[in-house]
Amino acid sequence: ATGLLPEPLPHQRALCPLHPFHAAERPVAAPVDGNEAACPNCYCFACDAPVSACRHWRGGEPRVPAHCNAHAGSAEWRTQRSNAKRQRTRAARAARDP
Repeated sequence: ATGLLPEPLPHQRALCPLHPFHAAERPVAAPVDGNEAACPNCYCFACDAPVSACRHWRGGEPRVPAHCNAHAGSAEWRTQRSNAKRQRTRAARAARDP
């Protein structure tokens, strides 16, 4: 063994081994306590995409909470994730079957 840690695998931001996560009870418009920090392997829980591909990571749009605060322990975030997945599936079908 070389003593080096293995390359981290992709993971939800809330589970990042490098950046502490602070869970908010409900989705909020702005990042909570540094949740916007992410390593290159962090994924957005709401979008199920790399942080770099998340358009709402830091919030900023009216009525769209900051995705950096998303976590599996929140029923509201789980609902948003399911809705986003449904929209991606519909869009993929529409592109495949015009």
